[in-house]
Amino acid sequence: MESSLIDLVFRSDKRKNLLILLDSGSKNIDEIRDELDVTATSILPQIKKLTDSDLIVQEDRMYRLTVLGEFIIKKVKPLLSALEVVEKNNCYWTSHDLNSLPHHLLERISELGDCILIEPDLNHFYEPSQKIIDSMANAKIVSTLASYFNPAYLSLYVELGRKDAELSINFRQSVWDHLSNEHSNMIEELMGMDNVSFYISKEGIKISEITVTDKIMLLGLFDNNGKFDQQFILSFEPAALRWGQELFDYFKRLSKQVNKI
Repeated sequence: MESSLIDLVFRSDKRKNLLILLDSGSKNIDEIRDELDVTATSILPQIKKLTDSDLIVQEDRMYRLTVLGEFIIKKVKPLLSALEVVEKNNCYWTSHDLNSLPHHLLERISELGDCILIEPDLNHFYEPSQKIIDSMANAKIVSTLASYFNPAYLSLYVELGRKDAELSINFRQSVWDHLSNEHSNMIEELMGMDNVSFYISKEGIKISEITVTDKIMLLGLFDNNGKFDQQFILSFEPAALRWGQELFDYFKRLSKQVNKI
């Protein structure tokens, strides 16, 4: 019985899409046909299979999920969403180290939604993506953890700080040591701002960057060989912003705040 239900839900896009559609409420056959862009002839056999399995029921020419159907689709939808996230940028997820992500957030990877893969411009390999800079330019709130150093980001933080953006900046110890020695003027200026907080994270965190603003979530992981390749996942979806903030806060709790160089 369990195997047949798996086949019933996953081996037909029409059945799967119908269950997802009915999760939003009852529909008649015309609404089902129009919203799924199918013919009545092609969808009616699928409706019968779902009805025979007690996943949907017809009442007064309207189709709705049964209690069992509601239970199953509530479990299925996060899995389908997670598969969509991974499949869209499959090469990234399979070639990067996911061990750095807390298990409870990895289980909710579906919340990243419609992500964009940011790849380095080979003509400007050591410069941050202009798309990332543009996305952060007018941010009001920024939380960022970085395990590497890029001078362009430090200048951007100073600019945002001067615009009264709320900044929480978390650097790995080795990055902090470099900044303290080589860019002390900018660090001291940022430290003098009431709207800026600095943290130092432990060495060994296997994440290159997590940056969350009021508009974007940017995630960078080291590849499976532990190397930084300047590839990032970018999302603008509200759920992804909340997911990214939880990830930042997770590492923040493992870090110490610093108030002076």
